[in-house]
Amino acid sequence: MRSPDTTRSPVSRRALLGSTVAVAAGLGGATGTAAGQSPAATVMTQNAYLGFDVAELLQAESLADVRDITGGFLAGIEPARYAARADRIAEAVETADADVVALQEAVLLRRQEPGDYGTGSSEAAGDVVVDLLDRIRTALTERGLDYTVAAESVANDFELPAETDDGPVDLRITDRDVLLVRSDLDTADPVAATYDAALELPVPESDRTLPITRGYSAVDVTVGGVDVRAVSTHLESAAPQFRRRQARELLAALPADRPVVVCGDLNSAPGEAAYDLLTGSLTDPYTELRPDADGATCCQAKDLRNGESQLGRRIDTLLYRGAVTPTAVRRVGHQPSDRTTVEVDGETVRVWPSDHAGVVGTFELSGSATTAAAATPTASGTGATPSTPGSPSSPATGASGPGFGAGSALLGLALGAGAWLRRQTE
Repeated sequence: MRSPDTTRSPVSRRALLGSTVAVAAGLGGATGTAAGQSPAATVMTQNAYLGFDVAELLQAESLADVRDITGGFLAGIEPARYAARADRIAEAVETADADVVALQEAVLLRRQEPGDYGTGSSEAAGDVVVDLLDRIRTALTERGLDYTVAAESVANDFELPAETDDGPVDLRITDRDVLLVRSDLDTADPVAATYDAALELPVPESDRTLPITRGYSAVDVTVGGVDVRAVSTHLESAAPQFRRRQARELLAALPADRPVVVCGDLNSAPGEAAYDLLTGSLTDPYTELRPDADGATCCQAKDLRNGESQLGRRIDTLLYRGAVTPTAVRRVGHQPSDRTTVEVDGETVRVWPSDHAGVVGTFELSGSATTAAAATPTASGTGATPSTPGSPSSPATGASGPGFGAGSALLGLALGAGAWLRRQTE
C-alpha cells in the first residue's frame, strides 16, 4: 500500500503549465513557484534491466562455453518483452509526473551475423536487436510525454561470441546511464564520465583481459529558477573495493555550489561500505521520511516471471545535499499489479517491469534562483574519465564479462575466491 503522503494530484503539472504557457513564459517550467513558495522537483531512478544475467558466463571454462552461453542470451531476447517492460516504466514516469528520470542499464543490444569474433576484424556489430532507451522514449511519447536525453554515458560496450542454430553470431552489449529531463525545463553542463576504478576480467583461452567499466551522467536542471545537479550512476556489482573507489570518485566530482540529487543503483545497501561512504556526505530521504519502511529494490527473478516479489535489498536510492528538502519518497514497480502481460513463444506470461524497483522522490528546492549557464560537456571534479554522450558506435572489445545487475552476486563470490583481483589494489 502506498503511503498517503506520497499521493499526487490527478491533474498533471505539465497540463497546468500547458494551459498557462503565456503566463509562465520565462519561468523555466517552474513548479510550485507561487509567491513565497519554493519550487519543487520530482525525481525518479530506475534500473531498466539488461534482460538476462551475464554472470552466467562464470560457468564458462572455454571460448566454446562462452559461445554457448551467449547463444542462449541471444535466443532469449524477445523485443516484445522489452517493449512491454518499457511501457510499464513509462507508466510509472507518467504517474510520478517526474521532472527528471535517471535510468541505469538502458541497454543497446546489437548483433553481427555471421560473427567475426577472433578473426582480427575490427568491424563492430551494428544490427540493432533492442534499444531499451529508445523503447522507453517511444513509450513516453505515446503517452503524450516529452522528455529530452539531457545526459548519457556509455559504460560497458563489448561483444560476446555466440553459437546459434544458424552459425556464429556476435552479440554487442552497450550499457548506458541516462538522464531524461522534461523538455520544458532548461538544462546545462551535461557530463558523461567513466570511473577510473574498473575490473579487468580474463578472456577464456586468451591472454587478454576485458575491462568492465562503470560511470555516471550528470546535468544541471533549472526548476523555478533554481539549479540542481542531477546525477545517474551505477556502481560496480561484483567487488566491494571497486564500489568504494567509484563512490569516492563520484563524491569528488559533485559540485559544492548548488543542490545535488544523486540517483542510481549503488549495489550497496544501508550499512554497507559504499552506501555509508556516500551518505557521509549525502543524505538518504528514505531514512528521514520512511525509516520503518521496507523500501527493498532488488531483485526479481532473472526471467522476471516470479509471481511474488523477491525484492530483499534497498540498493537503488536518491541521495541529496545542499539546499534541498525531501517531502516524499516511495518505490515504484514493486507491486504484483505492476507486472505486464506479454506473449513469448506463443505463451502469455506476466513479467515485472525490471528486476529492480524504481524510487521516486519529491524535493523542495530552497536554493537561490540562478540562470542556467551554457552547456559545457566537460567532466566536473576529478577521478573520472569523460566519454562522449551517445557514443555506442565506438569499437567494441572483449569476450566475456560480469552481469550489470543482481546476478553478479555470484561473480562477487568468484572474484573474492579467485585470482581476478590479484593485480587490483584499493
